[in-house]
Amino acid sequence: MATCPRCKGHLTDGHRCPRRPAIVALEIAASGVAGGLASLLLLGLFDPHGETQMDALAVSIGALAAIGINRLVRS
Repeated sequence: MATCPRCKGHLTDGHRCPRRPAIVALEIAASGVAGGLASLLLLGLFDPHGETQMDALAVSIGALAAIGINRLVRS
């Protein structure tokens, strides 16, 4: 069987080279930042006076949810 000249994997009809680790890490970080900002925006819309101290919790939950959704869609 032929091998791919770029990644040295089996060259089948549906072959796609795996993404570089740096690109994957950048994609995960970008989705985490976007999810954190979106959750902070939603928290600001629903709690405009800042009566609760849930900023860090909202940002971390939003970031984790965005990363999970991104990984689910990409697989």
